[in-house]
Amino acid sequence: MATVKLQGIYERRNAIPAAELKPGMVTVWNFGYTETVKSVEPTKSGKSVRCVIISDESGKEYTRTMRNDRLVAIA
Repeated sequence: MATVKLQGIYERRNAIPAAELKPGMVTVWNFGYTETVKSVEPTKSGKSVRCVIISDESGKEYTRTMRNDRLVAIA
């Protein structure tokens, strides 16, 4: 499994390509912020995925678009 180094976190975190994200997965971002994936769908071109995520800190819902091969840290 691949790993990524995040700002504000000492150890490296396990990561998967964005195309492999599934609803219910928890992603980790810089400084330890976490988000829960609500849905994942490919974009029109198929080169990226559009994820609807819920911030675990604020509870707000956002849309995040990422290239298929982008490594995303998972909890």
